[in-house]
Amino acid sequence: MAGDEAETGRPGGHPAQDERFVPPSPAEALARLGMPLEEAMRTQRAVRRLHLAPVSHEVLLPLLDLALKAPTSSNSQDWCFLVVEDRDQKALLARSWRRLFRVVKRVEARQNAGDPKARRQSAPGHWQAEHFEDLPVFVVVCYRRGTKHRPVGRPQISVASYYGSTFPAVQNLLLACRAVGLGASLQTLPIWNIRATRKALGLPREMNPVCIIPIGWAQGRYGPTTRPPVGEVVHLDRYGNRPFLDRTDRP
Repeated sequence: MAGDEAETGRPGGHPAQDERFVPPSPAEALARLGMPLEEAMRTQRAVRRLHLAPVSHEVLLPLLDLALKAPTSSNSQDWCFLVVEDRDQKALLARSWRRLFRVVKRVEARQNAGDPKARRQSAPGHWQAEHFEDLPVFVVVCYRRGTKHRPVGRPQISVASYYGSTFPAVQNLLLACRAVGLGASLQTLPIWNIRATRKALGLPREMNPVCIIPIGWAQGRYGPTTRPPVGEVVHLDRYGNRPFLDRTDRP
């Protein structure tokens, strides 16, 4: 973790603030929502290295309003978006996450031994986990459990319907963050302990946390991202029938 130490400035402590960074004003940030949709989609990526400057409610709330424009199953809209800014609250979530992260880190160390590229790719996630409570804001996306929508069990369509009622809104939020210059990433491991997460956030039993999105002004770069050609992953009518493998019109 020497690379992370160099970037945080204070090994074992809070990450150093970049005093040179000045976030855009709310008006400047929201003006960027005019970014073409295709540009936002082609350059969106999970950004985990974040400046620690606060994110104004004047910026965040319009982005959450855009998230709400997403569809839900049967138009149920049984969601809530819990914005976590209080450091003590964030520390409770961080404590639960680090219990699992220590295991994840050991597994990754074994898997990535001798693979410098893999270690580089995991470094931002390690940095974020180690400074979780210092990040500016979390959005915890929750959905109400009901007769029709359940997060676990069978049939599979019921489970898919449950999570399918939240992730379109999450993608709206991620694209909006990309447009205004905020770094964000969809994560589930930090809320692996549902009971601890529910207790920390005061969630009623019927409200289930689905994912957590750390948000802050981006330190890292956006895309373009590297993806395989569409013909390699698109099958026609039956699995294995890939007639588009010879496509050469990639952007």
